[in-house]
Amino acid sequence: DIITTIEPQVQSFLEKKIDEVKNKYQADSIGGIIMNPIDGSIYALGVKPDFDPNDFSKVKNPFVFSNPLVENVQEFGSVVKPLVMAAALDAGVLTADTTYNDQGSVIVEKKEIFNFDKKGRGVGTSMQEVLNQSLNTGMVFVEQKLGREKLRDYLLSYGIKDKTGIDLPNETSGLVSSILKSPREIEYANAAFGQGIALTPVELLRALASLSNGGNLVVPHVVKEIRYENGNLKQITYPTTKAKISKETGEEITRMLVVVMDKAIKGGLAKLEHFSVAVKTGTAQVADNTTGGYYKDRHTHSFFGYFPAYDPKFIVFLYAVNPKGVPYAATTWTDPFLDITKFLLNYYEVPPDR
Repeated sequence: DIITTIEPQVQSFLEKKIDEVKNKYQADSIGGIIMNPIDGSIYALGVKPDFDPNDFSKVKNPFVFSNPLVENVQEFGSVVKPLVMAAALDAGVLTADTTYNDQGSVIVEKKEIFNFDKKGRGVGTSMQEVLNQSLNTGMVFVEQKLGREKLRDYLLSYGIKDKTGIDLPNETSGLVSSILKSPREIEYANAAFGQGIALTPVELLRALASLSNGGNLVVPHVVKEIRYENGNLKQITYPTTKAKISKETGEEITRMLVVVMDKAIKGGLAKLEHFSVAVKTGTAQVADNTTGGYYKDRHTHSFFGYFPAYDPKFIVFLYAVNPKGVPYAATTWTDPFLDITKFLLNYYEVPPDR
């Protein structure tokens, strides 16, 4: 018998939430994972559309049989920003209080990069505000402070071009050649806010978990042990490797992401009084594989968070491809994320941390 890490109550709650969001916004596809960031145990994972393994006859599209959490890569946008900000903090090139002049757009190699609203925040815009308001111009500033080589080294140290080793079939690895080989500054500027690099959800989840656990890369997994008929028990162990960032850097980026939750999400109304929660949203353009550019009217919305922030028991990653009639991930995912967070804290009876 294979004993899994999946917790049925958590699994059914996650499935219910992603179903609600898919139906509300008519997303092309949608998924979520809930994992222990310290050891990589996956408590729940789900995707829609899905299928009934007892009745294949109803499946009209064979793509439904694949698992996009491990088999599909996509650009996730601003949820990558904390990885880059942490790299710059770790390299000592800036702090949360470092400021720049945000003019609403910045030109890199003749290409203009805009903030999501094309507005500038002016002189004295801090790195904390870059995360709070998800400013692309600020991330270009971070990338230029860090430099191409260091950005590449740090991003690769998060394992973004490697398979995670998850115990599910057909895992693929990220497409990050734009920052591996390109001599062009624009590729690095785009990577700093999560465009131009495509990852599997589970790959990105592992990288983000390293911000919460002292800079460790865990192996996400669903198998805990194997029980044999003769009574023997085999515990399955999974290795942990080190990312480049230090434990101290992890604590500082966590502090910044807690401020995002407490002050920026829903204008501060999402703050949980007795729990510190570290979060970031992401809205990314969807690549058009036919033209090589991006669709003007399709986006991927993502949201991740871990909590209690300084001694995390859970990391949650949610995404929706091409939700309709909703511009930003904060609208799509904030309430479902809060529902999942409160459910987990209550279900596992996690004591308050503030």
